[in-house]
Amino acid sequence: MQHREASAGLPDPATEELSAFPVPSPKNTSSTGSKSVGPGYVNTCGAAEKSSENENQDRRLVYNSVTLPQVSSESDKEKTMTLLLKEMDILRENSKKLQDKLAEKDKELETLKLDLKLQERTLEAKIAEKTAALVEEVYLAQRERDKAVMARLRLANEERDEALLRVKCMEESLMKLENINPEENDTTLQELLSRVNKADTGKAIEKSGAELVDRIYKSKEHKEKISAEEMNALTEQRDAALSQCKRLEQELHHLSEQNQTSANNTRHLTVENNPERAQKEQMISLQQDRDKSIQQYKKLEEELQTLRVYYSLHQSLSQEVILKEQFSSAISTYEEALRNREDVLNITQRQNEELAMQLQQSQSEQSSLKVKLQHTVQASQEAEEKVLRLERLVDVLRKKVGAGTLRTVI
Repeated sequence: MQHREASAGLPDPATEELSAFPVPSPKNTSSTGSKSVGPGYVNTCGAAEKSSENENQDRRLVYNSVTLPQVSSESDKEKTMTLLLKEMDILRENSKKLQDKLAEKDKELETLKLDLKLQERTLEAKIAEKTAALVEEVYLAQRERDKAVMARLRLANEERDEALLRVKCMEESLMKLENINPEENDTTLQELLSRVNKADTGKAIEKSGAELVDRIYKSKEHKEKISAEEMNALTEQRDAALSQCKRLEQELHHLSEQNQTSANNTRHLTVENNPERAQKEQMISLQQDRDKSIQQYKKLEEELQTLRVYYSLHQSLSQEVILKEQFSSAISTYEEALRNREDVLNITQRQNEELAMQLQQSQSEQSSLKVKLQHTVQASQEAEEKVLRLERLVDVLRKKVGAGTLRTVI
């Protein structure tokens, strides 16, 4: 239709030529001989001005010039009609082709729309599958984490029970060691004390005193060994607890990383899709579980610390009571021996005073040596400064000698 309108609006060159060409009419034919229609008529007018002999020829030419345009106009009209019909056929064919193309394009558009809809649906289905898979992964990770936390809590409880049993066993062993043949120990100490009291000579007192001292040292060494073993056991328990704490911290860190990764995955999902309440609730529950596990871990650490404190206090108290009893008995026995050895103490005091005097003298000598060292250091610094000054003077003199400005001194 557009081609038709364009062809109707645009002027055809054939029609323009026909409209511009003069068509003969009775008026044109009845006009005077001075007005011509064609080129032949112009030639006849020129010939009539020259001579009157050619008038008959002019009339013939006029007749021919009138009849020829009529025949040419009819042939031109037929040509234009045929051309117009051909153009109409061409335009119809073009319009049909364009209509066919439009129909094909419409079909292609419909197919493209259907393809787009299918792609959107497939994308939605893929996104839904991904979300479902991620939710399943989150659920599985949560279940695994819950199982791991429960297993670790069970292990921690079992280890705590084992530690308590070990503490009880250690206490029982200590009680057994303390109660091994107490009568014999008491009798030996009492016998030694009675020997010291009954001794008349100094040699007997020295022997009994030496035996008492050996006895006390042996008991101390035995108790020190027991305490060292207990301390080693406690250090081993502490190292085991620290390693367990580190392992639990690593596991908590790993769980926190897993929670962060799951949180990032859920965030990506919320960015791609609309936010869902279920994922938020899952994250909140995961955080609450993590906080609960951390609190339980802290409680276990506090319980272990309290047990260690109680055990150390019990050991210290038991050792203090035993040592007080032993020292009270030993002091009571040694008081009499010490009274007899005042002379030895006086000698030792004199020796200590002499040693103190020697120390004072050595300190004074050391201070004097320090002063001397300071003086020597100062003197060495001054000597170095003098050497530097002399070197500078030598350099200046060398420069002057090299420049030739040095005056000769006679």
